[in-house]
Amino acid sequence: MDTFLAIILLAILLWLVPIYYHRWRRHRLRARPLGAEQIRLLEENLPLYRHLPPERQTELQANMSLFLHDKEFVGCNGLQVTEPMRICVAGFACLLLLGRENRCYPYLRTVLLYPGTYVARETYVENHIETTAHSAREGEAHYRGPVVLSWGDLEQDMQHPEEGRNVVLHEFAHKLDEEDGSYDGRPVFASAGEGKNWAPVLKREFELLRQKRDHWGEDEESPPVLDFYGAESPAEFFAVITESFFVIPAAMRAAHPELYRELCALYRIDPCDLLT
Repeated sequence: MDTFLAIILLAILLWLVPIYYHRWRRHRLRARPLGAEQIRLLEENLPLYRHLPPERQTELQANMSLFLHDKEFVGCNGLQVTEPMRICVAGFACLLLLGRENRCYPYLRTVLLYPGTYVARETYVENHIETTAHSAREGEAHYRGPVVLSWGDLEQDMQHPEEGRNVVLHEFAHKLDEEDGSYDGRPVFASAGEGKNWAPVLKREFELLRQKRDHWGEDEESPPVLDFYGAESPAEFFAVITESFFVIPAAMRAAHPELYRELCALYRIDPCDLLT
């Protein structure tokens, strides 16, 4: 009996120790302050940062400290990864985590940075026939794998915020989406009651965007607030609305007020309120 109890206790310890170790490690890494130069780069490259309340700035810095220590940045096609690049990516990625308990993208280990738009190989299987094609991409988030980004496209996004695009926000919205086990446009909510309106609002707005895309004419006076790429699937819709929410919040609130409110609740932040 004593041997049996000892085995049970050992099994419990083997189960609990990794959990508490990882929790302790995350707390320790979050407690490491960013350096003065890193904070300067953050203020320079993340416009919303300067408008955050002090406690949110501190929280963002803590999440970034964990991100920067926990994720490996790899330059591709000859790109040399610099500290401004790391701060930009970490800042936008961690902006999505504010106000919520999180493990800072637990399934992500590596961020791959290309100097510009890159070519990816795709393999399709249909009716037992396998075909391969190549496509140009600005970024992609692999399920429980790395995030791939075009640094040149991110620079373009930051120089022209009026276009409502940000490849980092887009791809890291996918990483949030995957945490429940699938890319379905519904991230994990802290409680069942929190996301009660999420599905009906997003379903209605998604269908409206698809209809608008299908009937869009060249004579239209101005482009829509939401990129038509969001009409591809619920997962892409979630990524696209995340971009618009943070990059062109006033336009999004005016055009899609219900959708904007849902995102305010999810991200625990109201960019319009901060910027006015």
